[in-house]
Amino acid sequence: MPKNAIVIGMPRSGTSMLTNIFAQSGFFAAEDEANDLRAADEFNPSGYWEAEDLINANNEIFNAVGYEPHNTWLKEPISKTQARNILQLTASKEHIQLVKKYNSTQPWVWKDPRLCYTIGYWWPLLDHSNTRVIFLKRDPKQIYSSFIRLNWRERGQDGLDDVMKRIDDHLSNAEESIIRFSIPHIEVNYSDFGVHAERISNKIGEFFEINLSSSDLGFDTKLNTSGFRGSVMKLVVKFGDLLPDSLRNALKILTPKFLLRLIFPHRYKN
Repeated sequence: MPKNAIVIGMPRSGTSMLTNIFAQSGFFAAEDEANDLRAADEFNPSGYWEAEDLINANNEIFNAVGYEPHNTWLKEPISKTQARNILQLTASKEHIQLVKKYNSTQPWVWKDPRLCYTIGYWWPLLDHSNTRVIFLKRDPKQIYSSFIRLNWRERGQDGLDDVMKRIDDHLSNAEESIIRFSIPHIEVNYSDFGVHAERISNKIGEFFEINLSSSDLGFDTKLNTSGFRGSVMKLVVKFGDLLPDSLRNALKILTPKFLLRLIFPHRYKN
């Protein structure tokens, strides 16, 4: 029987693409996918695959240690003391019931960047024999570029330094919990999806006991901001940000649609 999958990684590192692989393989992600999962958009056209009940539960965990913001990558950083105190919490009845709900629909998949901090809280509640973690990593500079493209950060050394620290904090906390609880896991690098697709599909398939081929990975170079198309997109966006709104809107009207579709394939489909 396939193993339940927990996808851990920094936002903009390919976790949505990875979770989609499990969802397309029949893994349960939410009771009502249309309403309980974040809708797809131009940046994640295959969906985000983040269940509201898991997000809400992770935010409750944060609140229990005194961290009030709803996420750890856009708002103020969570402190080391708060992150450490998560592992000292006693699981609530509601969270125990949440795990039972998912276990009634195995195999299931969890994906939420907050899991970098909360996996150590959840792991004692899970079925260790039937649950595994996949830890996704990506070049930090590519993640930073994606943050810029989504206007999550301003360009400059301060923004770069902040994103680099956030990435290190998220990943190091996840790694500490994985080691502490001896969590069965595999690590995958985002770049390998494009250059070692067959090897990666075999690795994931064998670890989670599912049948996967390289075509199932769904890697789309059009969405990779580190490639040629991504470089063009970033230059166009950067140039556009320097223009007055009136001139920028006029250029959008005058630019041929075929060119817009070439540069922004998921924004201008028709």
